Amino acid sequence: MNKFLLSAIVVAAGVFASAGTIATFADPSNNQNNPLFVFNTSTNILTGSWTGTGLTVQTPGFNTPGSIADAKFVTSNISLTSVGGGVYNNGSGTITFYTSDVNNPFLVIGFSGATLFNPLGFGASEFSGSIVSLIGPDVPTNLSGEQFAFSFANPAQNGPNVSYTAAFTSSAVPEPATMTALGLGLAAIMRRRRNK
Repeated sequence: MNKFLLSAIVVAAGVFASAGTIATFADPSNNQNNPLFVFNTSTNILTGSWTGTGLTVQTPGFNTPGSIADAKFVTSNISLTSVGGGVYNNGSGTITFYTSDVNNPFLVIGFSGATLFNPLGFGASEFSGSIVSLIGPDVPTNLSGEQFAFSFANPAQNGPNVSYTAAFTSSAVPEPATMTALGLGLAAIMRRRRNK
């Protein structure tokens, strides 16, 4: 196998394995008195929203990359089932991001599976999903491998409720058409090399 073919295969393998960030934000609160999420440990319901100012969503994976200042978001009520050790699984839900005009959604995350890792004592808490769809007017179509994660911080217990501030990221791998084109290109190169 020549160096060119080996290089092409290595580049393609890197593309297939890597995921690019679609949207992300840093924690807008850093204050346990102004949380983004509340987990009710009695009902095992997780709720989340941000309606204040100061949330800037960076959108490097959008068709027109940029940022959205004073964004808002809201989750559906997310029912969780404990599987032990501070780990909870859940079924379907949605997370909707809006511009400062709450009638203008720019990113809707749908998921049919997610996990809350909420360890007792020390350790980071995270809410993440892997069976995910990302849609919006400027979100590329035909994404695959979509994921999201909220990294929780500043936990505060108030009766059965544990509240958190959070940072967020979502990612996806290149669209299938791009991956198919790479695969076809590699197949053509290999066929040409065999025929020589």
